[in-house]
Amino acid sequence: MLREIEQGTDCREIALTGSREQEELSAGCLFSGMGGFATGLRSAGLRVDWATDNDPFASRTFRHRFAEVPFIETDVKCLGVRQLTPVDILAGGFPSQSFSQAGARKGFDDPRGSLFFEIPRLLKEWTPAERPKFVVLENVPHLLYGADGDWFVRIRRALRQAGYWFRESHCWIGNVREYTDIPQDRERLFLVAASKYFFSYNPFAAPVVEPDVSAPRRTVLDIVDSSQRAAPEDYLPAGNQYLEMIEAAIAKGESPKNLYQLRRNYVREKKGGLCPTLTANMGIGGHNIPFVRDTWGVRRLRVEEVAALQGFGCCERLFPEEVPIHEQYRLIGNAACPALVEVVARQCIAAIGGRHD
Repeated sequence: MLREIEQGTDCREIALTGSREQEELSAGCLFSGMGGFATGLRSAGLRVDWATDNDPFASRTFRHRFAEVPFIETDVKCLGVRQLTPVDILAGGFPSQSFSQAGARKGFDDPRGSLFFEIPRLLKEWTPAERPKFVVLENVPHLLYGADGDWFVRIRRALRQAGYWFRESHCWIGNVREYTDIPQDRERLFLVAASKYFFSYNPFAAPVVEPDVSAPRRTVLDIVDSSQRAAPEDYLPAGNQYLEMIEAAIAKGESPKNLYQLRRNYVREKKGGLCPTLTANMGIGGHNIPFVRDTWGVRRLRVEEVAALQGFGCCERLFPEEVPIHEQYRLIGNAACPALVEVVARQCIAAIGGRHD
């Protein structure tokens, strides 16, 4: 979630200190955002030793949520491994905008997309023995197929040259609604590379869905509270062009209890008790905003509801006061779903524990 680099970026090094407890597996987070990866890694039982991002609002939020975790707020191009203690798992969601099917699809020709190559650069700076046992990256599924497959070929080559076992079979596309109890229809690609120094092959096994047909699944009605009036600013005012579009869609839709997502020039109803994919541009004035009708009108989902649909705890105060509400929406939409990260992290932990020297 790094922003485009500006001239004059301050690249002063900030050293991290602290000892590693050998009996506990550790992780570090690149492109940390507000801490979706860190939350999922911790839930899987990993210790998060450090995190880094250069987005000021993401940095403030991460520090607010993980005050005890050493954090470096700097551009990834300014990082060196002298600043980072070695970890067992290196994780991060590198910028996805240039790989999205809905975007311009510039891939590595976009400065944001090219930031991927900072990951293998850092890996090469560590000695083979210091390198993370696993590298776990998250992005959009179209990354596998874009540019006639060239994007993936370049990623595969770069990770292999950095000392890792990696090919297409070590990728996994997981949908939040299938692998967790969160009712969001959100597909994400995970790329998992394994250290050639630590493993003789890549032991990562893609998670398998084992549905419990007897267990009731949560729906948006379990999270979206329409029994109480929301803040006035959450409702679309009379005469608003978007209100007219959404009202028309609700009139034609399956149910007014469903969520209705505002796209660029139309409204889409999301059926099946699900939330559509949450995106970073769903803040105030953005598109892809989920709306619901309640007794008092048509309103956007509250920050707390969107956070719960992304998998963040409802009891946690996620943001410090200085983070504006539109930035809160952006950060949530840009975050990795912690529960999906946990699924992948547990597979890696099992592989590390099952290695036989």
